[in-house]
Amino acid sequence: MQVSVTGHHVEVTDSMRSYVEKKMERILRHFDHVIDVHCTLTVEKMQQKAEAHLKVRGKDIHAFAVDGNMYAAIDMLVDKL
Repeated sequence: MQVSVTGHHVEVTDSMRSYVEKKMERILRHFDHVIDVHCTLTVEKMQQKAEAHLKVRGKDIHAFAVDGNMYAAIDMLVDKL
């Protein structure tokens, strides 16, 4: 599984990147053949938004979560996925 993390109006730090990668490993327990994960972290005014596009064999999955804290938004995103 290849995980790519980008930021929109925010600089993605090493701790953010490793946190996303660690949380996305939870997804592997539910899906056998995850090919690619692209996660975008965005700051819009006072809201932190995390969204992800997963490519699973035969399907594409998209989810997003919004919160006041980026790490909480990432947690909510993984729970949705």
